[in-house]
Amino acid sequence: MLLTGTELRQIFALASPFTAEGQLKPEAERVTLLAANANFPLELEMRGFAMAAAAGQGSPIIVQLSHNAAEAGAGDPGKIPPLAGVKHYSPDTNVVRGAELAAEQIARFAAEYGAPFVAVSLDHFKVPMFAPALLQNSAEHDGYSLSIAEARVRHAISYMQAAFGDEASPDEATLKLYALYLTSKEYVTFKRDFLRVVERVRPAWGMIDTELLPPVLDFVVTRDIIDGVRFGVGNHEIMLEAEFGATGTGGQALDYRRLTGAELDRFATQVVSFVRYTGADAIAYPIGMEHAAKKGQRHEPDIQRLEVVQTALFKGLGRYIPFAQHGGTGAAKVARGLVGKNNVNTHFLVAGALAMAEYGLAHIDGIRAGDKKYCGATVFNNYLQAVAEAALFKLEEAGSLNMGSMLRESLGVVSRAAVAPSVGKTPGAYDE
Repeated sequence: MLLTGTELRQIFALASPFTAEGQLKPEAERVTLLAANANFPLELEMRGFAMAAAAGQGSPIIVQLSHNAAEAGAGDPGKIPPLAGVKHYSPDTNVVRGAELAAEQIARFAAEYGAPFVAVSLDHFKVPMFAPALLQNSAEHDGYSLSIAEARVRHAISYMQAAFGDEASPDEATLKLYALYLTSKEYVTFKRDFLRVVERVRPAWGMIDTELLPPVLDFVVTRDIIDGVRFGVGNHEIMLEAEFGATGTGGQALDYRRLTGAELDRFATQVVSFVRYTGADAIAYPIGMEHAAKKGQRHEPDIQRLEVVQTALFKGLGRYIPFAQHGGTGAAKVARGLVGKNNVNTHFLVAGALAMAEYGLAHIDGIRAGDKKYCGATVFNNYLQAVAEAALFKLEEAGSLNMGSMLRESLGVVSRAAVAPSVGKTPGAYDE
């Protein structure tokens, strides 16, 4: 029942804000796709998103699973502490199993509510941080692997010279540390798990979160993982989102400086260079957003940066490269089309929690008295309905509400069995 990566690509091609000549379409003709993050407990939010996707004429929704949400969904004791004396066992690494379970649920809900335009995405799969002190003290690197890693780093440095100049010229000691990072146990384990999730779940979209890496490593790591997906796993469908510069994480405030003139043009050239080298299908870069905005907090997106960079990407690469806006809860507006995918998380958490809290306050006496009618499914239905309504609001804001009728006409009626597909039942190349 879920959209494949190929189908999601078709939808983004239809939603491109550019004419064939590379001119921006009028804003009234542009749309953005909603990417809604599912949090633990996953079932409530995923069911709400499926309801919203099925409402009216139908709307496309990308349901996102972060690394943390996948671990929580699998019962990772670090995320879901068990009772004292109780141990938790997982048949697989938690992130892989959690992603499988979540994808199965999303597919089931999409089928149950008749929502044919629901896709699964991996969001904020964060690579290990670059920690030179730890790398220097590690003895887990063989010479052959190091020589290959060093060659990859030198190749990226050579490529980056044209767009970055001296910024892409680390000294020899730093270059060696980059090679050590690429052969470290932490990075190798992360890459293995990411590839296993892609292989077992086959999501339509996946984000490689590299914001903690220096630029040269960002180039090398992003290309390395994308090559692993395309040629190691053999998946050429999934849309892979790369990150150029810090877009932030929950509750993190980032310094942001608007660029103009030659500085902005240089930044656009660097982004084009990055996407061309890595083979990314989508891109995230700073535009002044922040994650986890509180009620009333609003951030103005840097429309000028979006227009310049997105136009440079389209003209430089000959295709539409969707921009993924992080921190969509606090966006003062959605720059439709220029933002291809609007990531929203906090908005749904607040809507659901507030609905439950207000219900509890309204019926606290009955709950304390042990009256069953105030303590059953109604409590959770309030959360579910609030999330579904919040998703409809965000779909309308993005301009993709009821886009389903246009998609059926353009892509043909999507015909899928009304049962959840079997996800991750066959061991693959990246299983242990």
